[in-house]
Amino acid sequence: MNFSRLVAEILWGLPLVLQAGITVFMGRHKLVKVFPFFFSYSAVVLTTGLALLFLPYGHRAYALVYWSSETLAVLLGLAVIFEILGHVLPKTSSLKFVSHCIWILGSIGAIATLLILITGKPLKGNDRVFEVIMVAERSVRFLQASLLIIVTALMSRLGLTWRDESVGIAAGFGIYSALALGIYQFGYNRHLISGSAVVLLNSAAYNVAVIIWGFYILRPPRVNPVGQLPKADVAEWNSAVTDYLHQWSRRS
Repeated sequence: MNFSRLVAEILWGLPLVLQAGITVFMGRHKLVKVFPFFFSYSAVVLTTGLALLFLPYGHRAYALVYWSSETLAVLLGLAVIFEILGHVLPKTSSLKFVSHCIWILGSIGAIATLLILITGKPLKGNDRVFEVIMVAERSVRFLQASLLIIVTALMSRLGLTWRDESVGIAAGFGIYSALALGIYQFGYNRHLISGSAVVLLNSAAYNVAVIIWGFYILRPPRVNPVGQLPKADVAEWNSAVTDYLHQWSRRS
């Protein structure tokens, strides 16, 4: 086994282990209700990775599972953006109206993508379908990178800290998306990076995202230790309550 093959297998297996821990941890600690779309995204990526381990590479079933999960991951990645915005933005009527409008436009785009996938021809139509998936993926990546910029810029105004899970999820998606867009630009558009290097670099970028998610989700809950208990003088409390009772009885 050569070094590049070993690196590729490590980059393939490490996210599966971490995302397995993330999904189990979220299920046990009821974080599924807090971040349902992120949990669904992690579960889809995990199950897809495990399924591809048992399918022969280059087989029709392998391609079907890969591209179907890729489409679902793009849609869930878009849903995670709205999920994070719902956590970090204040609940105002104007922001809710904008969010609903974006949801409608995103749903229309998702339905159009699914229609193209369903009506795509088995031979030449597949190239068009794959192109649509790649364009949709890059669009979602751009939105995820933009989300990280917005959250970082407005963090102090929104009362957020780097310890918030929503910020960690946005950071993972944003960093991975920025790296993936740069790799695509230099690899496929400018041809400055070979195809095998593009695959390894993209896997490494995704590993960075999963490590960030694991750090935020799998860490133990923070407990603020109590340095000193407040002094409690029962006699003073009794005297104060007695005074208030006397005042109340005089007024009545």
